[in-house]
Formats: sequence, structure tokens, C-alpha cells
Amino acid sequence: MKRFLIAAVLGLALASPALAQEGGQAAQPPAEATAPAETPAIVEVLAPAPGEPATPVWTGPEVTLQTSMGDIVVVLDTVGAPKTSAQFLKLVTNGHYNGSAFYRIEKGFVIQFGDLDAKLKYRPANLPNVPLETANNKHSRGALSLARADEPGSGQSTIFISLGENSGLDAKADAPPNTTGYAAFGHVVSGMEVVDAIAAVELAPESGPFPGKLPKEPVVVKKALVTKKE
Repeated sequence: MKRFLIAAVLGLALASPALAQEGGQAAQPPAEATAPAETPAIVEVLAPAPGEPATPVWTGPEVTLQTSMGDIVVVLDTVGAPKTSAQFLKLVTNGHYNGSAFYRIEKGFVIQFGDLDAKLKYRPANLPNVPLETANNKHSRGALSLARADEPGSGQSTIFISLGENSGLDAKADAPPNTTGYAAFGHVVSGMEVVDAIAAVELAPESGPFPGKLPKEPVVVKKALVTKKE
């Protein structure tokens, strides 16, 4: 049974560390969602490195996430992560993300959404898992990535956005290709201020699959749509 990394729904007992710390506790790497949720394993992480790499220049299709706090526009990398991008586009066009809630807010690390609604009800994606694609892209601030469970190639539809430079989620340089890390398949090109606003909302102290990480008032993706084709 998969674990909730970011809930069960962005923990992976990942061999490679996730990056960011909060309140002295290790951040948990993002994981694909399932139901029911399981308690995720805690993984030691390093503090984020200073500075921020330049935003990648990609020319793929654009998707707009119309959230209850404003629009977030992401561009997809259909060259570096073609299978992951194609899966995301299928889920966008079939309406999977409409009504999905942000259920994990990890300040300085990630915000995550995809398979839970505002009442934390699990919504199956009804698509197969995606082979892991981690050879090309990095988890810079604003990176859009696919969560997964422990096994490479177990990602499906849970999405997270990096709030800072999260190199601990990249593939290990000395590992075989596409066996470690998370697939960064897109990047925020507009609305990063909305991402930051979501990351700053008041959190419920105990509720949610990641206790203390759930917004006190639901933040949802009202609609996701393709706003620019490749």
C-alpha cells in the first residue's frame, strides 16, 4: 500500500534526502496519494543551499490552475519529462484536478495537491503510474513535480510545487538514470505570489494527513485548464 508522502496523497522513505527544515523537524519527501492514509516515514533532510538557480526556459504547453486564492500558470517540459507531462495533461483535460485541495503546506519546502478534495476525500486518477523521469530537471523554486511512493515509477497524479531550492529531491548523480529523486516536469511562470500566499495561510494544528500542515480554511483548485498548447 502506498504511503502518503505528502500525505498519502507531494511518505516516501526516500533514500535521497528531501531539502528543507521547519521548526527543527525534518521535512518529508512528497508521496503519491492513496486511501486510506498511512503515517509517513520521516527522512532526515539538509537545510536548503543559499541562492536560487535560474528559472528553466521551457516552451511546452501551459496549464493554468485557477485556485481559490488566484491563478498559477505553469509551463511543462515535454522534452525532458515527456511521459510525466503527458500524464498531467490527461489529468487536466479530464477534470481530475478540478476541486482538488492543497492538503500539505510545508513552509519553505512544498505545497501539495492532487487527489484529495476540501473534505479530504480521496479521488482516484484512474490512470496507470508513470515511469520515473528524473534525468534532466532540477527542483528550483517554482518547480512543478510528481510525487511518488517508495518505488521508482509509482507516481500517478499527486503534484507538488517547490517553495525554494530543493536539490535533495533531485536524482542522485551517482545513481542509475531515472531510479532516484522526483520528476520535475514543469515550472511556475506566473502566479508565484499566489503560491507564496498559499504557503503562508494559517494551518490547522492537528488536522489532515500531515498533522499541522493542512490549511485551516480550504484552499482549492477550482479549475485546471490548458491555456496554451505546444
